[in-house]
Parts: sequence; structure tokens; C-alpha cells
Amino acid sequence: MLRRVLATSAACSLGGLWLAGGWASAAVPHTVLPGESLWSISTANGLSVDSLAAYNGLAGDAGLMAGTTINVPALGESGATASVTAAPAAPALGMSPVSSPYGDLYLTPAAAQGWNAMRAEALSAYGIDLYPGGPASAFRTYAQQAQLYQAFLDGLGEPANPPGTSSHELGTAVDVPTFGMRSVIDQIGWKYGWGKAHAPGEWWHVDYVGG
Repeated sequence: MLRRVLATSAACSLGGLWLAGGWASAAVPHTVLPGESLWSISTANGLSVDSLAAYNGLAGDAGLMAGTTINVPALGESGATASVTAAPAAPALGMSPVSSPYGDLYLTPAAAQGWNAMRAEALSAYGIDLYPGGPASAFRTYAQQAQLYQAFLDGLGEPANPPGTSSHELGTAVDVPTFGMRSVIDQIGWKYGWGKAHAPGEWWHVDYVGG
């Protein structure tokens, strides 16, 4: 069960919470969407999972219940952080959209066609929607990849490849926010050209491998 702690205890006596890159001096309430996780929310806001969990008094592997509210801390001006822009990347020439809670994100046409067909089966057969876990969780630009990689090097983010080496930059990869989505992809993805080809240490990363 999600424990809702609104940034009190450890933070209140110091006027904020230290989040590796600076002091968190404010927070924005966020209502959890279906399928969201600490990982997807922290990634979308340029935070580490541990920082977001600690700010809300949660364990790093805690589950989130849709409809509940957590607080997403904002870093004060005295601390810098390498965060990925909250705006989805503009599509590269010829790319096609896939739906997400953040608006349309983009993949190559073949990858998007396979993803959308897989999503339709996941909804009809399993009652599980499939979508990227953050605004930079499908196609991302070289600059976004560089930000993610620097955040990883600085200890502020999840593992990320150096810019110029990620399949996200090719528009052939998606990071999903939940184990449930990954489980469905493992079961039916082969029909649509989706599976696990890269980033063996990242359960959330799936690839378009053709088909």
C-alpha cells in the first residue's frame, strides 16, 4: 500500500531536502496515472528514484496506486541538476506517433505500427495499456540522451548509454513504466517485432527488432 507522506519529518527542520544536486525547496503535487511508477515519474522530472522515494517517505521499490498523490520536489536555485527536458522530442523526419500520457511520442514508422498493434492486443486480451513511461522514453534527441547520460554519471539518474549509442535516438526503443507492461510485451511482442535486444540490465527497456 502506498504511504502518502507530504514532505515533512526529515525535510521540515532544514527547510528542504538534499537531493544530490541541491536543496529541494518546493514540491508539486502529482496525481499518479494508471501504470506510473516511482521510476517513470522520477525519470520524467530528472530525479533519481531514491530521491523521489525518500521525499515521499517511501521505499525505493514501493508501488504506486493510481489516483493517489505524491509530491515531486523542485530543486532550489542553489543546486544544479542534469534533468531531461519535460517536453517530448519533436519527431525526426518520417517518424510516426505513439500515444502516451505526455502526448504523442515518436518511433520509426515500422516500430510505431508494431507498437500500436501490440498495444491494441494488450488492451483487448489483458486489459493492460502499453505506453512509454516518460516524455523521453521513446525517440529522444542526441541532446536528451546527453542529459540522461550526464545525470547517470552524476548519480542522479538511471543507467543510460552515451549519446550517439542509444537505440532511443534511432526511434526503435521504448522504456515502459511497469513490470506488468513488460510482462505482456514478453508474451506477445514477438508478433509485432518487439522484444528485448539491448540494455540487459534495464528491465524497462524494450526494442523493435523487426518482423
